[in-house]
Amino acid sequence: MKILTNLKNKIAASLLFTLAVQFHFGQNVPVIKSPQIYNIEKFGNIPVSLNTGSISYDINLFNYKDIYNGNDYSIRLQYYGTGFTPSKKSNYVGLDWSIDIGGSISREVRGIPDDYTPDSGKSSTTLYGYLEGIRNCNKTNNDIYNYNYPTLGSNGTGIGIKCGTYSYELEPDKFNFNFMGNSGYFFIGNDMMPIIVSDNKNLKIDVSQLSSKQPLNPLQTNGAKCLTKPTTIIITDEKGIKYYFGGNYENLEISYNLLPQEPSQNRFTITAWNLYKIEYPNSNILEIKYRVETPATIDRNFCIDRDIITGVQEPFLLMFDHNIIFKQDINSSNNNYDTNSGNLLYDGSIYWGNTTSYSNNSVTTFSATKKSFPSSIMLNGKNLVNFDFERFEKSASNTIPSLKIRNIVFYDHTGNNIVKEVNLDYYRYKDYFFLEKIKMFRKQPSSMDYLQEYSFDYYDKSTLPDENTGLIDYWGYFNNRPRMNMVPNFTLNKNTGDYIITDNTRDPNPSLSSMGLLKTITYPAKGRSEFIYEPHQYSEKIERNSVSQFKNVIIPFEGSVGGGRISKIINYSNDGSQVGTKEYKYISNYSPFGVNSKSSGLLSNYYRNIIYQRTQTPYSTYEELKAYSDNFIETAMNSFPVQYSEVTEIENNKGYTKYYFTDYKSYPDSSDYKSVDNNLSGTNVNYFPLNIGNINLPYRSNNYKRGRLLKEEIYDQNFSKIKSSNTDYVDVFEGSVNNFATYVADRLRTKYFFKLYGGSFSPSKTIVDEIFNNNLLKSKAEYFYESINKVNLSKMKNTDTDGSSSETTYQYAHEKGNQYLIDKNMIGIPLQTSVTQKQNDNDPGKTISKSEILYPVSQADANARTSGLALPVSVLGFDLQNPEDAAKAQTELTYDLYDNKGNILQYSVKGKPVTVIWGYGQTQPIAKIEGAAYNQVSAYVSAIIAASDADNTQGTDQSEQALIGALDILRNNTALSAYQITTYTYNPLIGVTSITPPSGVRDIYKYDSANRLESVKDVNGNLLKEYQYRYKN
Repeated sequence: MKILTNLKNKIAASLLFTLAVQFHFGQNVPVIKSPQIYNIEKFGNIPVSLNTGSISYDINLFNYKDIYNGNDYSIRLQYYGTGFTPSKKSNYVGLDWSIDIGGSISREVRGIPDDYTPDSGKSSTTLYGYLEGIRNCNKTNNDIYNYNYPTLGSNGTGIGIKCGTYSYELEPDKFNFNFMGNSGYFFIGNDMMPIIVSDNKNLKIDVSQLSSKQPLNPLQTNGAKCLTKPTTIIITDEKGIKYYFGGNYENLEISYNLLPQEPSQNRFTITAWNLYKIEYPNSNILEIKYRVETPATIDRNFCIDRDIITGVQEPFLLMFDHNIIFKQDINSSNNNYDTNSGNLLYDGSIYWGNTTSYSNNSVTTFSATKKSFPSSIMLNGKNLVNFDFERFEKSASNTIPSLKIRNIVFYDHTGNNIVKEVNLDYYRYKDYFFLEKIKMFRKQPSSMDYLQEYSFDYYDKSTLPDENTGLIDYWGYFNNRPRMNMVPNFTLNKNTGDYIITDNTRDPNPSLSSMGLLKTITYPAKGRSEFIYEPHQYSEKIERNSVSQFKNVIIPFEGSVGGGRISKIINYSNDGSQVGTKEYKYISNYSPFGVNSKSSGLLSNYYRNIIYQRTQTPYSTYEELKAYSDNFIETAMNSFPVQYSEVTEIENNKGYTKYYFTDYKSYPDSSDYKSVDNNLSGTNVNYFPLNIGNINLPYRSNNYKRGRLLKEEIYDQNFSKIKSSNTDYVDVFEGSVNNFATYVADRLRTKYFFKLYGGSFSPSKTIVDEIFNNNLLKSKAEYFYESINKVNLSKMKNTDTDGSSSETTYQYAHEKGNQYLIDKNMIGIPLQTSVTQKQNDNDPGKTISKSEILYPVSQADANARTSGLALPVSVLGFDLQNPEDAAKAQTELTYDLYDNKGNILQYSVKGKPVTVIWGYGQTQPIAKIEGAAYNQVSAYVSAIIAASDADNTQGTDQSEQALIGALDILRNNTALSAYQITTYTYNPLIGVTSITPPSGVRDIYKYDSANRLESVKDVNGNLLKEYQYRYKN
């Protein structure tokens, strides 16, 4: 393996590690993900906020409440558009829209896919995937960092790690996750332990079922070479909820490289593992089923025997996106180097100064992206949601048909009754699909009543170019500038390595900044919002040049980037009158009185598509040029080129609010590494220009620390500041002993070792200053993370203007030594809470509250006391005069009896029992009986349980009245006359419909067509409370 061949492969890998530099060489087709996954990555990688000039819009389609301990399950449509990129496909709910049904884990491949290790046909001189290597080589993170491992010999330039017969790479892939409110990423450590970066500090990730032998070889039993082995990632959150990702082929997203010259085992890469199952500690199981299609016999090996997907038969074909890649690859060398040859020029041909080279390869290649389509969602084996797709015919001969969601049907917990239906309509232009209407209907037993409609319009939706156009700027956005080549013309200084682009064919086109973006939303009440965009502008950028020794440096530079940032939002009422506006200024030191011109934006996605290198040995000097460009720029899909450190929001041309964000200047990427000479040839070799080996040196990204709200200032209509808040942050993970994976990069016969640390960026202090009646009110909140596991919030201190303070301390499973909870990863639940008040810093303080929640300490304990589940047993209250004396703590509350779903059947308050009867299929409490133990009343409740289950199934006014009648019979039962009884009825997926307290005076709760509480009336129809909802301006 030659050094430069290795260099060529390493360049692409390193760029995924840090700043998204637009520079990669590839004989291979780009690994292209689905639009659904790119949107999930974009939401998860960077906070969606004014920091990026972006807007996001969510529509909650349905919410299933309290599946476990306050955890709901909801399905939402999410819009997130940043600009028109022709190569981005329309998702199955429309361009720039995604549907959140749970989440995914996606992957950024660096070097070789971690799971690339064929079962057979292996070679002792080939480098294989990272995952199989760490499973076989038995080396620690420190072993790799300290170069304590064998390598592939001199023919392989000393790269990778050699274990037994085979060698494996040492570049861990990056796995991004975004699911159920959790987002972040992880690397797999050299000891198989995932290294996690996330705001959720207590996630536990299990990769033991992640297959390290993909793709299949030998063949599956059906002879298919293009399918996958089961491969699963399991994440457990701090409440002990387990999330399963991937598994079978239909749950995976896969990029197929259809280059005919590629070896068969290199033909596909798994890009995403979709969430397919959630196991809750109360034994509930939610399953997400995906559409299963099997290839016809002649198509089983489509990724091996074809260079295009269009010939595959339906319905298997409908699982794919067909990608057309235009790429230009320049790979040229000059053996006649002359020190007087001058600059290197490129204008379609290469001019070395004294020699002209015409090595220039422009080709069209194809890839296919296999997607996952949800078909249904089930809870405990019962249907909750069904998805119905519509097939759309292909728009041209070189495209393929596509599937789009047409209907979504929601069921109640029984799986029998339809409670809501959502219809999606699309506007189609070529193969671009825009979500045009969302129609929601409420299903009743015998009719379907119209509920709500949302309408959407988009800029320039009927004038878009073909998706395979090459007329794009440096970041992949459409610019409509004619060109002959994908690589723009340039002049390169061969002495320094710096270069200048000499044409404008890849420059952004500001007039197209709003193309394809959301223009208006019309709401169900017929009010409307209009969105106005403007081009991104920046005043600084990240650069690597000879002055910086080709390391990252921030330089002043004004420019623009393709795509659009939100400039103004105008709101209209249902009669068309304007009712409010918001304007946004992305400038530093904004003032309503002064000249505002300097952008607060910093360009972090710098563009460099070439590398020039001169190699000098004792025998010769030769120079090489490599340049590459294609029409697919991934950073336009899953990240943002510009981030703004200061944004001002002006509302209704009156007061304004300034937002300040962390950025690259406050948290730059880390270049900490150690290096080892890796010249195994014994020949003295020098490389020029100086420091050129740094040009693609990877950095450890601190992107997760950027885009956080640092400061907020509120100004009134007189432009006087009336409130400000400042927040400091701390990384509670970074630098922890052994909390790293080692990444090894080989550059120009030098080996670089980087530590990839885990991280969780959390607020450490917030100071709020507020002017009230000309007085300054100051408050401070401090957060401490000194728990045993070093990540949980251990203390929170609030200090008021007068210096008095309140301190709340927390202890968790580690502090209390509860190994049962630790094993279940229930380590983020505060078990002991104590509140102390102080008059000043010198005051020792007075404890005003202290309590502890006790849980089972073993499975046997849980079996005996909590129906085998990890649920609370009791609550202790401490003597406030002697809060440290555990012997004086008294039991305040006991949880005496649970059912098999974790519902509390009986609890006791200071010895007095309270019984709770559950109905509606064990999902809702229908009676609370105070003073009675469960075994005292259980013989009387079968009728109300049966009536509630009937109401749950039928869902009619008659069935609810029958339940109320049964509840009243229970209330009037003379055997229960000594007890206080409260009864409840529900529409289970909306809310409580009646509450009857012990007095017998029943309250009736009514909801509007959007399932919002509308009124509360007594049993005689008298209005007690009324709720009205209006859109905020």
